[in-house]
Amino acid sequence: MFNHIFRKIIKTLLLISFAFSQLDLSGVVFHDKNKDGIQNLREEGIKGIPVSNGKNIVLTDRQGKFQIKSDSNDVIFIMQPSGWQVPVNEYNIPQYYINIRLKKWPEFLKYDGFTDPLPLPEQIMFPLYKSKVNGHNFRAIISGDPQPRDSAEVRYFRDEILNSMLIQENPEFYVPLGDIMYDDLSLFPYYLEQVSELGIPIWHVFGNHDINYKAPSDSLAKETWRLYFGPDYFSFEYGNVHFIALNTVYYKGWNKEKNKKGRYVGKLHNDQLIWLKNDLSLVSSGKQIVFLSHIPIISDVYKGESVELTNRDQLYKMIHNRKKVLALCGHMHYLENMELTMAHGWTGKAEFRNLNLGAGCGAWWYGPIQANGVPYGFHYDGTPNGYFMFDFSKTNFNYEFIPSKSDPSQTFRISHPMDRLKTESIDTSQIAINVYFGGPKTIVSCMIDDKEVLLRKAVTAEDPYMNQTHPNAP
Repeated sequence: MFNHIFRKIIKTLLLISFAFSQLDLSGVVFHDKNKDGIQNLREEGIKGIPVSNGKNIVLTDRQGKFQIKSDSNDVIFIMQPSGWQVPVNEYNIPQYYINIRLKKWPEFLKYDGFTDPLPLPEQIMFPLYKSKVNGHNFRAIISGDPQPRDSAEVRYFRDEILNSMLIQENPEFYVPLGDIMYDDLSLFPYYLEQVSELGIPIWHVFGNHDINYKAPSDSLAKETWRLYFGPDYFSFEYGNVHFIALNTVYYKGWNKEKNKKGRYVGKLHNDQLIWLKNDLSLVSSGKQIVFLSHIPIISDVYKGESVELTNRDQLYKMIHNRKKVLALCGHMHYLENMELTMAHGWTGKAEFRNLNLGAGCGAWWYGPIQANGVPYGFHYDGTPNGYFMFDFSKTNFNYEFIPSKSDPSQTFRISHPMDRLKTESIDTSQIAINVYFGGPKTIVSCMIDDKEVLLRKAVTAEDPYMNQTHPNAP
């Protein structure tokens, strides 16, 4: 009897040991001069490239070689350094990662992951080639949530947003800030077919509607995401800018009691915090830091654990002494332009800009149908849907909001009065101007019949135009 119990205990211990055992992986990062993905003669390895398992980071040696630990269900990825570029696949998704899968995906998940285990390579190969970015100046397209609910809304996004992006001059890459889908992850392939037409690298950020929501825990919630996009947090560089894509969505798992999608909070889990600290330790003090996330770090409009980063104090500590910090996010379906201060918990040295870039879909394509068959995509704040063009230099950045092609040159709207305004009534009239993406330092001047009109400072309020023309807007 005792021997039988002892054998069962030993068997259980062996199973636990196997479940938590780690793999020793090796590989090389090399200069792929002919861009064939194979390290040929005279294609030397590259020293000092960061390689990560999502927690630890190692650097390649003189020959570009590295060794790193991996779980049986993991992603190994490198950081694209300034001056170099990783290859992209047929959908223009950067190939800076390799999925490690020794087990098939759990069948209880609603959407596919890795249906079969992946063969483990003898050596991991990460090719790099010289970047076409010359110096520190470059352009990037960055936007909030595409978030299509069905194939029709994928087409809306293509016709209204992507087609406008195609005419922009020389962007180096595009970043959609999460909620690539609206829960239906089976649409990923159709979406990828559309965005691939941009012809530039696309660095995707993970959002709360990109969750495989039948997952019982946060660790399995990204299974489908990793199949198409790789890791759910990572970093890369262009010019003098170090971009850090964060996963600010922590999923609490499928709600078994009510048999429905579970809750999520804005949070960086422990492994991501360790990775982030390691990543930042390798970034020189002279580089600009740009965070890319779905859920905002903080907002002045809405509060709550599902719309803000609940452990942002830990993030603040890591960048307290940085010289230039910018955070870009989506999630909220309105535009917000903030400078973080002590009131937001920020006491660091740098000017910390926190910009919510709205959503490519606006408030989910709500509005009347245009001539092209696409609904107007107004945001909650009355701003038309669109995207942003960012111009980065060595020490600074500038941006321009590009409204959807229905309003290609509009940067503000006079929302009230809707009719003519008489000169004699100016002093007693109320004029409401919705300045798209205005911030705390935005200056608005107004002249009527050569007479200057004094405007009050910016306020947070409902847009009269939206209330009059879209009274049932969400």
